[in-house]
Amino acid sequence: MSENLMDSETRAALIDLMESRAHVYQVLSRSYRTEVDAAFAQELTSQFAFESDDAALCEALEGMRAALADADEEALELLAVTFDRVFFGMGPLTARHAFPYESVYTSDKGIMMQDAYVDVARAYREQSLAKDPSFTEPEDHLAVELAFMATLAERTCAFLAAETVEGDEAATVTVRQSLTFAQTHLLNWIDRFCGELALAAKPDGENGFYVALAHFTERFVQSDAAVLGEML
Repeated sequence: MSENLMDSETRAALIDLMESRAHVYQVLSRSYRTEVDAAFAQELTSQFAFESDDAALCEALEGMRAALADADEEALELLAVTFDRVFFGMGPLTARHAFPYESVYTSDKGIMMQDAYVDVARAYREQSLAKDPSFTEPEDHLAVELAFMATLAERTCAFLAAETVEGDEAATVTVRQSLTFAQTHLLNWIDRFCGELALAAKPDGENGFYVALAHFTERFVQSDAAVLGEML
């Protein structure tokens, strides 16, 4: 991104990109925050607009939509059972899990509330942000990290919309901060987590939503970081 005032066409394209990024990260954060309900299923199947030249991303999204297209109360209940078993370990002790905490994947002992927890909390404070207190999981929960990426994308939109050199410079800084966070706190564990999620979601006969979500999450985070890197 240039340090000079950018032309209106480039600005509009970047704002569209940042708005799209923010929306995707919000949807992903919601997916890991709590169980799928009827309203969220409706949003994903008919209201979530997403376009990409990446065939794997589009295929994964279509898998998520197909899994929820005709989800009735029984199907949503099965999804809730899978959510609780996979992410919180509720169910048989022998069942596979995918605990959505960075510390579990990056600490020597594979347990929660380790260095990653401290580091992401610091990153949020540096942006004058804090985790939603109504969400009682720790700061390095995947839903929180994804929400942070969404907020940075929204801030970039606001800076660009100011149409000033200072705003453009602030947007560049925020994009750089987004890339740094992705590289430091998402890319170092998202592939392992999503791999475990794709495996763990299968045994219940679950309709494929969380398997497709795993593929979409990993692919999107990786491709998004590549886009941010190209911008800088």
